[in-house]
Amino acid sequence: MEEKDKKKKKHFLEKPQYPGGQKALRDFVNAHLQYPEDAMQQRIEGVVTVAYMVSDDGEIVNPTIVKGLCPSCNAEAIRIVNLLKYGKAFNRGVRLKVNNKINIHFKLAPAPTQSTISYTVQPAKPKGNAPRSQPSSSGYQYSIDIS
Repeated sequence: MEEKDKKKKKHFLEKPQYPGGQKALRDFVNAHLQYPEDAMQQRIEGVVTVAYMVSDDGEIVNPTIVKGLCPSCNAEAIRIVNLLKYGKAFNRGVRLKVNNKINIHFKLAPAPTQSTISYTVQPAKPKGNAPRSQPSSSGYQYSIDIS
């Protein structure tokens, strides 16, 4: 066991990383995403998967659609990916290009539902064989239907 602990950790080539990690990447995409007008009118929702290459300088090269929705959503996903800027990778003089994929979610806010409430007011029914002329002291009864 002690021999395994004493072994040096291997240093592999460093890949370019998005500054701030995956959470910062997701926040950037959500902040800059503009839902296409025609997709919004047709209520198109789904995920666009974009494959792209990151050069050693952190530049995005050759973004392509792997799985698309509609042409306007695909164009918006490509626009978002082209805005990304990764950090530089220092690999002792070795230039490295890394292939990445990202899922860009197009989701509309739920349509507001309209609730209507209707109610009827009916006087309380007299109990037993009491004559109608005497007012009831129990008050009113309400029935409410929510649809």
